[in-house]
Amino acid sequence: MTVRNKVMTLPEAVDRFVRDGDTLHLGGFIQQQPFAAAHEILRQGKKELVLSICAGMILADQFIGAGAVSHLITTFCWNPLPATAHAFVRAVTRGIPRPIELEEYSILTLNLAYFAGAMDLPYVASKTVMGSGFDSENSPDGAKNRLRFEISPFTGERVCLVPPIRHDVGIIQVQRADPFGNAQSWGMLGESRYGMLSCERIVVCAEEIVDPDVISRDPNRTMIPGFRVDAVVEVPWGAHPSPVAGYYDMDWLYFAHYERRTRDQEGFREFMDKWVYGVPDREAYLGLMSRTRLEALRPDPRDADPVPYGTFSRHFEEARDA
Repeated sequence: MTVRNKVMTLPEAVDRFVRDGDTLHLGGFIQQQPFAAAHEILRQGKKELVLSICAGMILADQFIGAGAVSHLITTFCWNPLPATAHAFVRAVTRGIPRPIELEEYSILTLNLAYFAGAMDLPYVASKTVMGSGFDSENSPDGAKNRLRFEISPFTGERVCLVPPIRHDVGIIQVQRADPFGNAQSWGMLGESRYGMLSCERIVVCAEEIVDPDVISRDPNRTMIPGFRVDAVVEVPWGAHPSPVAGYYDMDWLYFAHYERRTRDQEGFREFMDKWVYGVPDREAYLGLMSRTRLEALRPDPRDADPVPYGTFSRHFEEARDA
């Protein structure tokens, strides 16, 4: 198999692999959300997207307020202060700037749906939502999803059948990747592995691109294998204001500023004009903040203990020479 270098710029990756009308998965459960890539998608004017995101925080809110989303698949959409995600509320309650369809799951059932999509399963049977507000095809709060409920042929119990969710394209911010697409991540991973592996096309954004030898020295951290990846982009601070374990913390001041500025549609437009449409790239975005503020988000060093993998080929050589 030929191994090719997949490194490209963020505008090129978005232009080539994100298309109007795609079912788009944005990976990262609270941490590692690909804000830089998402902002590039909005700058390029991609539209009529079905957005699938497990932790639908202000990244989903920005897509909704920009009018780029027709359908949202998620478990929640809020500002983690905690506070309201104002664009989401305007779209759901008043159709501003456009109505959206909402497909809502619990966190575990959405994880199972991504798992089924990644494994090409017809469904996953689960008892997780039995007795909750999700255990009816007609939820009293109007939430819609594709869960089904059947009687188990093995136990006679009523069980929930979770459908597969597959995506046209997925994007995630990771700690590191090599030029061939092998992407490594650690910390709070949530649904990231199976969410990304349920995607037909995958764009990996990385805090840093490293030599393949770095990846091979710690293979258990590889979340996405290179043969599944279409593009690799080096984007330091690409998940800001969400955190990336080992690189930077959550920027709570940004979330607070976003909440205040987006309480009405005019304020939302002004925020997006400054932070998304008014900057050509991530470097310019970071230039809107002081270097002191960014450095304050850096963590104190705390390295994990090294793990001895070893190599096990010597005994084959010895057997051959015996």
